[in-house]
Amino acid sequence: MGSFVVQCTPAMYGPHRRHGMKCATHDTLGLPLRQQVRHWQDATDHYFGPLQAQAFCDGPFDARLTACEAGSLRLLTIDAPAHRVLRDHAASDPRHDSFKLLLQIQGVSEIRQRDASFSLQPGDWSLYDPREPYTITSPEPIRHLVVQIPREKLGHLPVGSLHTCEADAPELLALYEVLSSFLGALAAQLRTLPDAVGAPLSETTLGLLAQALQAQRGEAPERVPLPEVMRARVRQYIHAHLTDPDLTVERIAHDMRCSKRYLHSLFQGEAHTLDRQIWLARLERCRQGLATGDASTISISALAYRWGFNSNAHFSRMFKREFDTTPSEFLKRRVH
Repeated sequence: MGSFVVQCTPAMYGPHRRHGMKCATHDTLGLPLRQQVRHWQDATDHYFGPLQAQAFCDGPFDARLTACEAGSLRLLTIDAPAHRVLRDHAASDPRHDSFKLLLQIQGVSEIRQRDASFSLQPGDWSLYDPREPYTITSPEPIRHLVVQIPREKLGHLPVGSLHTCEADAPELLALYEVLSSFLGALAAQLRTLPDAVGAPLSETTLGLLAQALQAQRGEAPERVPLPEVMRARVRQYIHAHLTDPDLTVERIAHDMRCSKRYLHSLFQGEAHTLDRQIWLARLERCRQGLATGDASTISISALAYRWGFNSNAHFSRMFKREFDTTPSEFLKRRVH
């Protein structure tokens, strides 16, 4: 398989929902070799713009790409045999109006940009600017998670051509490992996560990355006010305490040492107030429980109390308002 420049065929892509994030999957398994090449070209161009690529074997090119929208980010998992991709010139395509955060999940790769290079082992990550020429070489089958981050989301932080997780200081290594572990868990669960958690996951990713970049530059995270970081912390707090019926904005403000007014201002531009987001998160967990649990043994009231509701009637009214069906009707449809 020689070098190729990819072309775009948007009509090939169909979103699919399984009560989860909006995702699209491109799979070359089982296709004739020529069709495999063509389909993979179309997939990579659709998401990354024109690239040159070279496979390292003449056999089947069995590859899969899944792209999911999570808040302001796009998350892509890539499974592919040994190959190389490169951009040999600066690009101005709108599809490059983002940074790429690459996590090596399986296999090994080497990324080169300008005069820098870095060997990626499983668990390693690298942040780079895809507008600049770069090469990624994978001499063996790989699995990658690629996070496309809109440029303006990191506008307050100067991002060079290539950032990696190399570090000598123990505190930096610990922070980088937290980011790596979070991304790895995210990649493993991507296809099964509910759509409602897309925005919180986006904020958490941005918050962890921003703190890693600041620490890499020798700055204390507190020196630069980052609303993304604070929103991520609030959402992490909410999801860690969803089962507590006493979870309120007042309690969050107290435990995070800020005012209620500040918390409300953080979420002012979003579709729902912070109070509403707490209840929606609880409802989504309940819906997931009804959708995936054993229908013959599920107790609707027990499920509601487990996720912080203290009134079965209140839970049923809110569930009906949000999902246009009662919990019992939702469960009956599963059975029948």
